[in-house]
Amino acid sequence: MKRFSFLIISVFPFFLSAQVRSDSLRREVTIEKDFTPIVRDASKINTLPEVEAPTVTKQSIRYSDWTVPAPLEPRAVLLAPGGFGEKPEENQSRGYVDFGIGNYLNMVGNAGYRILQNDKDKLGVWLQHRSTCGTVDYNQSLTEDYYPDSKKMHRLEERVVADYLHSFGKLDLGISGGYRYDSFNYYGLRYPGLTGISSPNQEINRFFLKSHIASTAGESDLLYKVSLAYYRYGYHRGYLQDEKGAAENLVNADFTLSAPIDRRSSISLDGSFDYVGYSRLQSAANYGMISLNPRYDWRNEHVAFAVGVKADVSFNNGTILRFSPDVRFDWTIVPDVQFYTAFTGGKKLNTWRSVSAYTLYFNPSAQVDNTYVPLDASLGIRINALPGFSIGLSGGYEICKKALFLLPEDLDGKFTGVSRFWGIDANALKAELDVSYRYGTKLEASAKVGYHRWKTADGGEAISYNRPQWEGGANIRYMPVRPFVLEAGYEFAAGREYSNLGKLSDIHLVHLKASYAFTSWFSLYGLTDNVLNRKYDILYGMPAQGINFMFGVDLKF
Repeated sequence: MKRFSFLIISVFPFFLSAQVRSDSLRREVTIEKDFTPIVRDASKINTLPEVEAPTVTKQSIRYSDWTVPAPLEPRAVLLAPGGFGEKPEENQSRGYVDFGIGNYLNMVGNAGYRILQNDKDKLGVWLQHRSTCGTVDYNQSLTEDYYPDSKKMHRLEERVVADYLHSFGKLDLGISGGYRYDSFNYYGLRYPGLTGISSPNQEINRFFLKSHIASTAGESDLLYKVSLAYYRYGYHRGYLQDEKGAAENLVNADFTLSAPIDRRSSISLDGSFDYVGYSRLQSAANYGMISLNPRYDWRNEHVAFAVGVKADVSFNNGTILRFSPDVRFDWTIVPDVQFYTAFTGGKKLNTWRSVSAYTLYFNPSAQVDNTYVPLDASLGIRINALPGFSIGLSGGYEICKKALFLLPEDLDGKFTGVSRFWGIDANALKAELDVSYRYGTKLEASAKVGYHRWKTADGGEAISYNRPQWEGGANIRYMPVRPFVLEAGYEFAAGREYSNLGKLSDIHLVHLKASYAFTSWFSLYGLTDNVLNRKYDILYGMPAQGINFMFGVDLKF
């Protein structure tokens, strides 16, 4: 299967480039995201009203998981055990180097350069480093005296990625590939002298190769984008002692087609094929899925709606055929008041690659359940009544088959330092409130609070585990003079119950950050996180760092 996947991906770009001469591509086309005004929840409607005085110009940002480095955010090293900050944002400079270091031996570094950057060709390469090595204290008060009070936590992540884009004028052809190496220890609460469980040290090697073709700016009756990708995720060790590390291989192909009916309406079809195979994992079964999502869109100056259905066809993975709705409605009642609602759903494949974005500390020898959402209903309202001010309120209800919850693994009642994803049929009641304010380019402030109440589908028992019932935060960014930026923020999470294991302490985190640009190419920054030195667990038995700080330098060229 692996050889076949590489053969397809290798031949695919050359086949696509030959298609440029096809008669069907004589007119230029453009790709636009279908049904832009419609969103799934309140957090995604975050457009501020236009500021009358002073005028604010919002920068355009594109997002990518691999082709650009992650920005340095507060808790850049250990916001969560599986990720560093938010999704990467594009660096607008042709070349850049940045590096930061702090206590706990927290280190972050990025370097990248666009080798080619013209109207026809773009070729870039970048590298990324993340590491930490420090002692953390456990927060559990267990009756047994055999468990340790603290443990050294180490983590190393290295990435290298290259991406190439060529424009034929009427279409774009892109090819990208990358390698990532992770080395870490399962530092969670572990019974000393535990036999039968593998070493707590782990290594992960992963790489990917992806190619795509997409229509470019212009006018056409058909808009399209097609991509093909291969991803590999391989462990060095298994969960049990002397067990060889398993590997996950994923082949993904997807497409988007859209055609206008008239100036107000269009029809579209999204589709994807996924094949997931495992090696050296006896308990796992290989499987595949085909998804199709036809949709009709209509809009005018005040109303936009989409009506569609999603069909998921599974192979060797539970129910063969599943349907879910894709209906969205957006109504601008008056220029500053917007109402929206959505009824969506579908099946989600929970591969090792996808869940590792949340945490790396799950069982390396256990296949993760896939999730099916028959219905995710939401509605909300956003008001932009005052210049620079926005407030949003939303609520919803989600029905979920095998929603993922993360619990600690144990052997004969003794913790092993590893967690495991469990799929539980559960339903959730959701609500969220957010406010934001912007004054020119000097001041930005925002705050958000969310509530999620999960209950089991069979008995209606309330559950939370790693999913907090309450979470939110606030952030203020102030620029007194253009080269100098100050930032302060607060985040909280409450209501994490682990059944008979008890309740985890609430999370209350305060961070401070400052940066100063001496020139357009040289700046310094400093940040402090967990200013109050709060003790809390990221997951059960997995403590976070106390107060930590970092100082760094940023160069652009």
